[in-house]
Amino acid sequence: MNRLATMTWADAEAALASARVAILPTGSIEQHGPHLALETDTAIAASLATRLADELGTQAVLLPRLDYGLSEHHLAFPGTLTLRPETYLQLIADVVESLAQWGQRRLLIVNGHGGNIDALRLASRSARRDRGSLVASVMWARMAADEIARRVDSPGYGHACESETSVALAIAPEVVYDERIGEPGERRSLDPLTDPPAGIVDQAVPLDQWSSDGALGDPRLASAETGRAIVEVAAERTLAFARRFIEQPLPATQGDHP
Repeated sequence: MNRLATMTWADAEAALASARVAILPTGSIEQHGPHLALETDTAIAASLATRLADELGTQAVLLPRLDYGLSEHHLAFPGTLTLRPETYLQLIADVVESLAQWGQRRLLIVNGHGGNIDALRLASRSARRDRGSLVASVMWARMAADEIARRVDSPGYGHACESETSVALAIAPEVVYDERIGEPGERRSLDPLTDPPAGIVDQAVPLDQWSSDGALGDPRLASAETGRAIVEVAAERTLAFARRFIEQPLPATQGDHP
């Protein structure tokens, strides 16, 4: 059992001493259209992180999930809760600092929310510079982007769409309200260089400018079979990276220099 939250401090001392990496699931509490629960991103991330921790065994310690993320672009829809970027970055930094206190200087973040990606890049840079810790983050939709593109028919997708709904059906079915999956609402284009899934211009766009119901794509096309195929690709690639990550040399810290 490598779940930190269920350990006593003595168990944690032994687990952290032998582990090569800590794993942190993170996502968001935000709207996911008419048919997915607000916790969808975090539930998917937690399921993937648990699978990864199980595969790594005693080489990993699984941290409690961080439910909140950066979701200001969903605030037009009730129930969305968001952190400010500086708050989220400080939370990650505090986790990194706490782990370093017990000798664990590798953190792999399993992220379920696209809105967290930019902040997690900065968190990785800051952790290396300020703590001498290695931080990396992975997200299933990026790890399996080619598999998703091969299976999705909608021109626009990436949120509460057929791919995310499929993944939820496969590994977090408790967040899916099947009976509420219906005809998609209005889908709008803001600009071809910002529209998902292939936007290449960085611009803050509230999701309600793209969608009247908070979803993208057509979730009626979702299936657990598609979700399992996407998950297998993402999980396999994440595990392969994690095994390489735990072999990366740690950066020198101030205490390492003569």
